[in-house]
Amino acid sequence: MKREFRIPIIIIGALVVGNAYFFIARFSLSNKAPDPVFHLTQAFILPVNQTSYLPVLNTSAGDVNLDAKSAIVYDVKADRILFEKNSKQRLPVASLTKVLNAIVVWERFSPNDVVLVGPSAVKVDGERQDLYTGETLSVNSLMRLMLVESSNDAAYALQDYAKTKGMDLVAEMNAKAILLDMKDTHFIDPAGLDDAGYSTASDLVKAVTYALRYDAIWNFSREPTATVTSADGQFNHNIKNTNQLLGVVLNIIGGKTGYTDSALGCMILIVDTQGQDDKIVAVVLGSRGRFEDMKNLISWTKHAYSWQ
Repeated sequence: MKREFRIPIIIIGALVVGNAYFFIARFSLSNKAPDPVFHLTQAFILPVNQTSYLPVLNTSAGDVNLDAKSAIVYDVKADRILFEKNSKQRLPVASLTKVLNAIVVWERFSPNDVVLVGPSAVKVDGERQDLYTGETLSVNSLMRLMLVESSNDAAYALQDYAKTKGMDLVAEMNAKAILLDMKDTHFIDPAGLDDAGYSTASDLVKAVTYALRYDAIWNFSREPTATVTSADGQFNHNIKNTNQLLGVVLNIIGGKTGYTDSALGCMILIVDTQGQDDKIVAVVLGSRGRFEDMKNLISWTKHAYSWQ
């Protein structure tokens, strides 16, 4: 009988001693310095950078009056909208369409490719003739004509060239818009002549911020004047920029203008916030005074916000 009771007593004693040791150890741990490994883990999961609140709005700046139906100002670095007016309203955007044309062409073709201009790319708007049937121009030259002078002929010549490569340029422009999450955008032609096409100020910001990776597009767009010579040297095209704010608004990185009777005045402008390593993108649509609206919008933004 004594042997039968000895085993349970030993087990109970072991449990008591084990529990006592666990209690003492736990008490000791609660009173010693925290484990540095635990705090290293905490430091790792905290945000590495503090949230930037720049640019800061001056609440006493007042409002900006615009004739435009729709407008937006977007800060690239902060990824913030600084101003908007009906920015998601679908509207015809005229030659702002050419920004998507330029993106697709720049990504799909070599700038040195030579394009033969056909009759379908001459005087396409029924008013102005920029190119000549049988003329040969590089893709680079056509891009310059399209972005400096806003040549509709050049936009259609690029469409024709895309066809020779088995590509539907407008379809590719719409596909690119989908990839850029431009949900309220649809293009009908490569130049923006058909006002059944549409976009929004908000969607156009997405296109512009994406296209900032291609310096050539914006370098072309801010050339006040240029001379474009055909590949065979037969023709010289002396062109002037359609952007009347060049030399008026400071620190312009690039932009694009557009106008049709239905779309009215449309404009994109990208401006450097000097010394702050930042850019703002502004868009106005449906304006009877696009240059005045854009100038006022940029001026108001610089007055209303501080980047320091």
